[in-house]
Amino acid sequence: MPGTTFDIEVIAAADLGVIPLFEGGVVFARGDSADCAYIVQSGSIEIRGVGCSIEVIGPGEIFGAAALLDDCPRSCSAVAVGEAEVIPIHRSLFTSLVRDDPDFALTIMRLVVRRLRATLARLDDSAMSRPSQIDARMPQLSA
Repeated sequence: MPGTTFDIEVIAAADLGVIPLFEGGVVFARGDSADCAYIVQSGSIEIRGVGCSIEVIGPGEIFGAAALLDDCPRSCSAVAVGEAEVIPIHRSLFTSLVRDDPDFALTIMRLVVRRLRATLARLDDSAMSRPSQIDARMPQLSA
């Protein structure tokens, strides 16, 4: 989706450090408290819901922002797919960027909406594979 990556150099210039990850390395788990979001510097990170993959993201994409926006525990897990490197964006910097940089704020909104749509699509797929109680009670129309 256009407009959902961010210039890594801008974040890297803040010298926040880089977290190296190996295959299967957990960045955060569902239910964890949040003090930062992350940007993928290299490799791929899989965003996982309960029992399913939401999406795999790559360099330049930010993840973990939703928990900073609503100050609730993490709703998904984030796990490295192969070797990866992520840069933490601590809450204070994240808040400043959202407040002071409209392009950053718009990127975050696009990412949150994209992941919401991906989650809803997974739910729709799951619902389509099993009849609901409402469907069973609805009369069938004849043509």
